Parts: sequence; C-alpha cells; structure tokens
Amino acid sequence: MTKPIPFSELIISENRQRKEFDPEALTDLANSISALGLLHPIVVRETPTGPVLVAGERRLRALETIWLLGDGARCNGLQFAPYEVPTITLGELSPLEAEEAELDENLKRRDLTWQERSEALARLHRLRNAQADAVGESHSIRDTLLEIETTDYAKDRQSILLADHLSNPIVAGAKNEKEAFKALKREEDSRKNRALAETVGASYNSAVHELHHTDCLEWLARCPDNTFDVVLTDPPYGMNAQSFGDGAGRLVASEHHYDDSPEAWRKLMSKFCPEAYRVSKPQAHAYIFCDLDRFHELKTIMQTAGWYVFRTPLIVHKLGSGRVPLPEHGPRRQYEIILYAIKGDRPVTGIYSDVIPCRLEENTGHGANKPIELYVDLLKRSTRPGDTVLDAFAGSGTIFPAAHQCKLYATGLELNPEYYGLSVKRLNALDTEPAML
Repeated sequence: MTKPIPFSELIISENRQRKEFDPEALTDLANSISALGLLHPIVVRETPTGPVLVAGERRLRALETIWLLGDGARCNGLQFAPYEVPTITLGELSPLEAEEAELDENLKRRDLTWQERSEALARLHRLRNAQADAVGESHSIRDTLLEIETTDYAKDRQSILLADHLSNPIVAGAKNEKEAFKALKREEDSRKNRALAETVGASYNSAVHELHHTDCLEWLARCPDNTFDVVLTDPPYGMNAQSFGDGAGRLVASEHHYDDSPEAWRKLMSKFCPEAYRVSKPQAHAYIFCDLDRFHELKTIMQTAGWYVFRTPLIVHKLGSGRVPLPEHGPRRQYEIILYAIKGDRPVTGIYSDVIPCRLEENTGHGANKPIELYVDLLKRSTRPGDTVLDAFAGSGTIFPAAHQCKLYATGLELNPEYYGLSVKRLNALDTEPAML
C-alpha cells in the first residue's frame, strides 16, 4: 500500500550504487511525473532508525525538482503534497535483500555507468560470498552472474574484477570495462617487468647463460618439459647450400659442415619441432628462420607438433646488403623469412610490424650470422626480463648478446666446433660489457 513519508525522514545511504544522474533526463522525468503522475512509488525498507531508500532514487530526485516549484505529485490515484514521498515498504529487509532489491531496480531497469555497475555487482558478490561462508558453502563469480541473468557474462565478470581497482584513476577514467581491463593489464605488466628486472639484478654476466657443444636432438631428448618461454633459432634451410658456388651460398666464406639437402632438412625438422614444443612452457612463442620454398612444409610440421602457426611469415629486410643470384637479370634479394608460432595463449608485448628492417653486422666467421638487433627485436615482442630462451642452432652465438640486452636466460646449442668456438668468444665477451639497467 502506498503511503506518504516526509522527505526529511527518508534515509539515503551514502553507499548507494547509482552515483551519477543526467540532469536533462531528470528534467524529462519530472515533466512526465507532473503530467502523468508517479507510476511506481519509491521503495523503502523499515529500520530502527527510520525508512531507508532501497530503490527509486532517480524518481526521488525528479520529485525534488517538482517540489521546488511548489507542486506535489499524484501516485496510484492519490495526491501527495510537496515533500511527501509516495512509498511502498518491503518490510525489514536484510542487507543482502536490500542489495538485491536495489540491483533489480538499477541493473534491470536503468543503465548505470560502468563504474557504478562494477561497484554494484561486486557488492552483491561479496554479500553472496558472506552468506555462503555462513553455511559452509562456496560461491563463485559465475554463481553471482547467473542470479542476475546477465546477457554479457564476460563484461560483467570483468566488472566484478575491476571493482577493487576503481580508486586507480587510470582504471576509473576508462570509457568502458574493456578499456579499463586493458589499462589494468598494462599497468600490471609494467609492474611485473619492473619486479623481474629487480630480481634479475643490475649486474648480469655470462654465468646466467648456458652454451652446450652438442647435437641439439640429443640434448633436447634430455631436457625437461616446459622449460623455455621462447624458441628462437636459425636451423639449416634444406636448400642444398653446400652445392652453391663460392660467394653465392648461405654460409659465405665458410665451409658447410652439414647436409643441407631437403631430405635431411625434413628428417631434422620432423624431430626438432615436436621436441621444441615439448620443452617449451605451456605459454610460449617460437621464431624459426626458413627458406621460402620450405615455409609451408615447416608450417605443417609445426602444426602437427601442436603449435599454432601465424599464417604468413615475418619478413626481415636486410638494409644495404643482399645477394644477386642472377647478376645478368637481377634483382638483388634483400629479405629473409621467419615462421612465427604460438603455444597456448601467450600474448605479445605489443603490436609490431611483420616487416623488420635491420643491417647486417661485420662478418664474425659465420656466413649466416644474424644481427643482434634482429634477435633483440624478436625477443622484445615475446619476453619480459627473467624469461628463458632457447637457440638450438646457435651458430656464432647471436642469441647471447641479444638475450643479455633483454635480461633473459639464454641456452644455446651448437654442434659445429668452429661455430661453437665463436659462440664461446661471444659469450665470454659479455663479462666485459657494462652492467645493464
């Protein structure tokens, strides 16, 4: 039954869920009430200290506009004087019941700002948890969202998780839950990066890396599962490079010490790719250099091993260098390709171009030596300080200065003794470099 309550006696809690009201919308509502009357009375609950507003604050604010003009309002066929609030009581409600009543009023009938909705859902979830704890039961976010019959589970789950971070201006100032969640994740990633950098320390020498003179397949067979965050490696290409003429092959000024036939390449990669998947952590990335003719074949081998392979290769644009396989006909070939693969759902650190410009470095004695800046570019896409990286075909050891610069723990494997010696020199040279950070 609708009854009047003096406005001065109505208690409005400070922690009401709705915090913002559109002045223009309130004016429209006030005009509607003046013309048609108040269709739904204000919902209150009785407490020892007086009636407490449960639902209808927006209608109450519209009534205040009418009262300022000296007018009253009609509700359910009754005329109410200025500052008489038409109310209906829900009796003695518990805090949980009051919360539910207000949520029903606000969430299902009028849009809150996303910040208000976040607070409201989180408050209901906390109350439900408290009720479940009292009887020795558990209550999940999913249970809370099933109760309100949400139509967007993912968004409202984010709302509950974001409620504890609304004091953070970066979160509170976001346009919506999605943007707020992204901002919170960026901030959390930044915090983790700083913490990892402190853990790794300012001094970082060759002792933190591993270099093994070994056959990579034999070493991988002994390596524990879930060891590496990233696999970055430059294996044979399977392009018969050993038959190329002097200066035209992949290993310029170096003798080939391996069978680079397509058959040998297939045999090697069919064993390497599954092992690389096994020793990679559940969330990992892989960057594998390959020849254009072998890309789709390597993609199939990697997919069979369990990797998700990015559909197109990354392109390395070799500035100021390259070879001309047909000098009389051109053109100069100035690019290489990289297969990029994902294990699990590991995110990248940002959105980068699939074309990577870089300049070759001075000849280290390894004709297929890759620039440090190229490896740094790839590692920065996928790692944070303290992560682990594997180069199973280490060659001259480019992985070590690159990993050192990114504050990673690198493991390099190299079978050829000459190239292994180059890797040793490169690794030892790290001890003479200035401390990072």
